[in-house]
Amino acid sequence: MSGERGKDLGRWVRLAGSLLSAALLVWLVMRQDWNALLTSLEGASIGGLLLAFGCSLVSQGFNAARWWTLLEGQQIRPGFYRVVQIAFAGLFASNFLPGTVGGDVARVAGILPYSENRIAGAASVIVDRVIGVFGMTFMLPFSLPLIRVLAADPDFFSRSGSALSGVLFGRILNPIKRLTTRSVDALKIWVHRPGSLILALLFSWGSVVFYLLVVWLVARELGIKVSYWQVAGATGISYFLTLLPISINGYGVRELVIFGVYSQLGADPEQATALALVTRVILVSVSLPGSLWLGGILKKKESSDEVLV
Repeated sequence: MSGERGKDLGRWVRLAGSLLSAALLVWLVMRQDWNALLTSLEGASIGGLLLAFGCSLVSQGFNAARWWTLLEGQQIRPGFYRVVQIAFAGLFASNFLPGTVGGDVARVAGILPYSENRIAGAASVIVDRVIGVFGMTFMLPFSLPLIRVLAADPDFFSRSGSALSGVLFGRILNPIKRLTTRSVDALKIWVHRPGSLILALLFSWGSVVFYLLVVWLVARELGIKVSYWQVAGATGISYFLTLLPISINGYGVRELVIFGVYSQLGADPEQATALALVTRVILVSVSLPGSLWLGGILKKKESSDEVLV
């Protein structure tokens, strides 16, 4: 019973965090010079944005390949194309149905019919996330110079919405502890499959490389003069802050952090705001193909609920 109360509390915390983040983001956007913001958007070429969209698709393809190789390591073989379908369905669920159908639940429901070992099938989703997070940790060395600059700026945290921490920090530690325990338990299943873990990490790096290209290309189109490695550093900061369980899928938090970080990298407020909004639109748009396959997967959702806690 206490576990159920904890889950319900966690959902309410994420909802409250999302609403607060969204409110702060709306306040931030309303303060911008709309003429300058529109000028930044008008300066972006269709070709450059389409290239960024293509890089985002490739990035998600690498994510699907990462999960596929983990499944192969446990002799779960639905076929690569089917794994891509399920992965995009989960991505769509995360973006558009975050309050009812989590992306992980959709992926578990989609993969269980192909898995004789239901525990391994469900655990593959957790391990896939762990490898994805681990792959992103390699961006942190590029984040250190920027973190020093941000730490010296007393106004950064107010601009990036640190009010969230004061309201919700006390509710963060327990979910992180539970997730860590589940991740360690899931990884034990792959201890004797180190090859699949290494290959999954390589695919994770491929995904990161193309995701950084997405942000860098959009930043260049908006006139923000940053290097690829500066984007890597900024992405490391924004990624790990949005992992905190204080909002649904990082909505609002990611945009606020991007605004604060890229303002420090020389972007004017309108450019930083446009970068946050345009990259979010691209990430959400890439998940749209998942809607084609989500309906069939949801029919199997009930069978997965007993496995994914």
